[in-house]
Amino acid sequence: MKVKGKDLQRLLEKHGLTAADFARDIEIDVSEVDKMLSGAAVGERTARKFIYYVGPIEADRLIDWAGMGKKSPFSGDNDKKGGNGDV
Repeated sequence: MKVKGKDLQRLLEKHGLTAADFARDIEIDVSEVDKMLSGAAVGERTARKFIYYVGPIEADRLIDWAGMGKKSPFSGDNDKKGGNGDV
């Protein structure tokens, strides 16, 4: 999963969190937060913890779907057969 780093940084600032605070809150290594902030891909474990922590609506906004070459499952642009199937 890739995250829009600037948007994540704004979210952290809005809530008064540092990368270390956020990492501690979602129980991941701070290097994973650094990856997200830089727009680099993170693995499934980090992605799941991130989505659980921020919630699906905020996660959908923060995930860089285009950067991953995927459509958001919430975009409404997916086909009637259930979308692209690989989020």
